[in-house]
Amino acid sequence: MKKIVVLSILSFALFFSGYSQKIDWAVLKKELVGTYTGSLKKGLADGKGTAKGQDEYTGDFKKGLPDGVGVYTDSIGNVYTGAFQNGRKEGRGIMVLVGWKEDSIVKGYWDHDNFIGDENIVPYEISNMTGSIRPRIFNQGVGNKVEISVMDPFRHKPIFKGVTIFYTGEATPRNDNFGRFYYEDASFPLDFNIRYTCRNKIGTVRTEKAIWIKINKPGSWVITLEN
Repeated sequence: MKKIVVLSILSFALFFSGYSQKIDWAVLKKELVGTYTGSLKKGLADGKGTAKGQDEYTGDFKKGLPDGVGVYTDSIGNVYTGAFQNGRKEGRGIMVLVGWKEDSIVKGYWDHDNFIGDENIVPYEISNMTGSIRPRIFNQGVGNKVEISVMDPFRHKPIFKGVTIFYTGEATPRNDNFGRFYYEDASFPLDFNIRYTCRNKIGTVRTEKAIWIKINKPGSWVITLEN
């Protein structure tokens, strides 16, 4: 009986040690690798916690990275208080920059660790849509290109004939043999006025459709127009 009681106490202690123990492998952001105190999930920082390495961060974590709201102090002493996503400053925040004579304060919005100004810029805009169109727009990551596909609902493949795309901005256009249109080496924002005709799902009627899409932020964008 005594052995059972001792084992139960040890198990209880180990369970709660996962919440507050100091460890050096729970954080994936290299600048914060050192010690971590806080909650864990599957061996990674997740929830509230504090990480201290070259830099220091206290706040919300998700899957080993700052994600949510927190306070980040870099090795120089600059302090950012605000929103994070996937380990980067993302959203509204306040940065206090250490100066030689006096500190300066920067308030506004960040995107992928970069300050973008006092106003939050939406990634893309859609307007002037004619006909039944289901646009799917997503950013695959870092880059400066846009890929556009207009889907045939009857064949379930991209269509090429009957598609006209006018764009405003700087980019190098090209297309392949599979009905995809590419705009590479792009400078954003980039506006697209897309017009086309396509069949209905049973292939009996052709209809004219149009949509205007503006991509505001840099990236490797993929636009798929379902019909």
